[in-house]
Amino acid sequence: MLSKKPNKIIHFIMKKIIFILFLTMSTFSFSQNDEAFVDALVAQKMAELEMQANPEYFYRKEYCDGNSQAFTLRNGELCTSKNTYYAVYLFWREDENLRFQKFDNCGRFSPFTISASKQMARSLKEKEALKAEKIRPFASNKLNDATSENSAMQSCHKEYKFVFEGVTFEKSFKDIDLVEKSKKESKNANHNKSLALVKLEGEISELVRNFETAGKFFREN
Repeated sequence: MLSKKPNKIIHFIMKKIIFILFLTMSTFSFSQNDEAFVDALVAQKMAELEMQANPEYFYRKEYCDGNSQAFTLRNGELCTSKNTYYAVYLFWREDENLRFQKFDNCGRFSPFTISASKQMARSLKEKEALKAEKIRPFASNKLNDATSENSAMQSCHKEYKFVFEGVTFEKSFKDIDLVEKSKKESKNANHNKSLALVKLEGEISELVRNFETAGKFFREN
C-alpha cells in the first residue's frame, strides 16, 4: 500500500503557495487603464474649465499603437496601460497665466504655471490658421521607402483639441507626416513645417522633454 504522506506534503505546500499569493495580492494592488479612462479624466478637467468666464484651452494627446508602459504609484500600486499608453497635455488660461497639466493611463499629474516661448505665443495667436490649415500625410521622395523606422513612426499619433472663444476644433496626424530629413524626407515636408500647428507641436515637444528631464511631473495619486 502506498503511503498517503507524500500527498499530505503536496497538499500542505499548495496551501502555503496559495496563502502567499493571496497575501501578496492583498498588499500589492494592480490596475490597468485604457484610453477611455484617460479621456474621462481630461473631460472632467475640461468641464471645470468651461465654468470659467472666457474658457480658452487646448490639449495634445500622444500615443503609439501597442506601446504599453508600467508605473509604480506613490501608494505602492502597480499601474500599467491597457494595450496602449496615452499621455495628454492640457493647457489653459487662468488669470492671465498659462497653466499646464498632464494626464495618462495611471491618473493625473499636479498642474503648474508655465511660461510660453515667443514662438508658442505666436502660434497660439494664429487661431484661424490653426483651425484652417491641414497637415499633409507623409509621401516619400523615394520609391519603396518602407524602412522599419518608418513603420514605427506610422504607428505614433498626435491628436489636438482646441477650444478658443467658444469655437471647438480638432486636428490629428502621425509622427511620420512631419519627417523632413535624409532619405525619409516627405514630399510634403516644406508645406507642413510652415504650418502654425506644426510650429506649436515643435514647441510643445521641447517643453515636455524639458519638463521630463527636470522632473517637473508629479503624480497626484
